[in-house]
Amino acid sequence: MKTYSIPFPELNLSREDVLLEMGYKDITPEPYLTDAINELWPKLEHEVTAECAFIIEEGTFIENAVIIRDLELSTGSTITTLLENSVQFAIFAATAGRRFEEIINKTKKEGDILKIYLADITGSCIAEKAGERMEEFLENEIGCNMHTNRFSPGYCGWHLTGQRTLFKLLGGNPCGISLSEVCLMTPIKSISGIIGIGENVSKKQYACQYCELETCYKKRK
Repeated sequence: MKTYSIPFPELNLSREDVLLEMGYKDITPEPYLTDAINELWPKLEHEVTAECAFIIEEGTFIENAVIIRDLELSTGSTITTLLENSVQFAIFAATAGRRFEEIINKTKKEGDILKIYLADITGSCIAEKAGERMEEFLENEIGCNMHTNRFSPGYCGWHLTGQRTLFKLLGGNPCGISLSEVCLMTPIKSISGIIGIGENVSKKQYACQYCELETCYKKRK
C-alpha cells in the first residue's frame, strides 16, 4: 500500500476555496466571517497534516459489482457503468487527519456556531484536496494508463456498508482511519472509495445526472 503525508500548505487549499464551498461565489463575505477564517488559518498551516493511501488491484466485473480478491464491492449499476473498461482498480482512503479532528472537537466545545460551521466546511475541503493529491500520486504510479473519477460508498446507489469491504482491502485502518459499526469514519473528515484504471477508461465530469440521491442539497431541479 502506498501512503503519503501531506502538510497543509501542500494541499493548495485557499481561503477562497472555503468561501466558495460556503456559497460565496459572487458575494463579498461579511467581515466577521473573514475574521473567523483568518483566525483558523494559522492553525491549519502550522498544525494540520492530511494523509492518503491507495492500493492497486486486479479485478473483474459481475452485474452491478466489482470483484477484488474474492471480495464483492456492490457498487451498483451507476458506478459499475462508469467504471467500465477498467482492468485494474485503486482502492483509496484520505483524511484531514487526527490533528484536524482535535481542532474541530475543540471548536465544538467552545460552542460558537459560526466557527463550528466554518471548521466543518474547511475539514470537508481538506479531505477533498487530500483526495485530489492522492489522484496525483496515483497518476505517477500508473504511467500512461487512464483512470476514472473517484467513487465512494454512500453515493450513486453504493450503500455505505461498502466501506467494510474497502477497509478489508486496505488492511483495516488506512491512514489511522477507523470504521464504526454503522460504517462512519473517524477522523470524520475522511473519504474512501474506488477508482478504475485502464487504457480505455474515461474520466467524466462529475454531474448530478449520475447521482440517484434525490434528497441531496446539490441536486438541481
